[in-house]
Amino acid sequence: MARSPLHSAAHRLQSRHEVIWSRAAAIATLDDPDRRASEDPEALWDLAELAPGMTVVEVGAGTGFYAFPAGPRVGASGRVYAVDRSPELVALLSERAATRRPANVRAVRSSVARVPLRSGVADRVLLANVLHGFPPGTVREAVRLLRPGARLLDVDWVKRPTAGGGPPVRHRLSPAAARRALEAYGLRLLSHRPFGPFHYALVFEKPVARPNIRSRPRRG
Repeated sequence: MARSPLHSAAHRLQSRHEVIWSRAAAIATLDDPDRRASEDPEALWDLAELAPGMTVVEVGAGTGFYAFPAGPRVGASGRVYAVDRSPELVALLSERAATRRPANVRAVRSSVARVPLRSGVADRVLLANVLHGFPPGTVREAVRLLRPGARLLDVDWVKRPTAGGGPPVRHRLSPAAARRALEAYGLRLLSHRPFGPFHYALVFEKPVARPNIRSRPRRG
């Protein structure tokens, strides 16, 4: 699918600002106890309509702030894949997953252009505070993981100064820019709403392909 100049420009910006966390920095920032006051993982999974038996993939999972609360939601019959590029964070996610019940969270190391999971594996894919920094190849992989009819959730910082930290305002994507960036991959926006005091949440659906039924001439 051809991308618009605006979409291409947005992704050139993103590719220059991708962050690879170290273990210590990620724990200090992403596990900050005050974070739950502005980002509630349970509220996010309510919005996602997460249910038992579903498969969830979080791309850019960090320390598992969102991924681990999804585990009990999908239950023993479901699966959560916590994906990250940082080998330090994948090791941390694996350590934490080994102590959680149900044991349904799996850490996965990705690259810029590849998430080593099969196409259509996911009922839900989450991008939390990462779209502004992801290169096109990573976004394309996130969309590839969705089965038809599945949903992608994008949580990101509002495009204004915020007391809760976050990236510089010039690096953030407005909801309209995030929508354009993700619709360029064939997704359809279902909802847009505020998410806590400093964020917004967009919910997209991967459309189900309709069968190409050609009309047949009537017989006389």
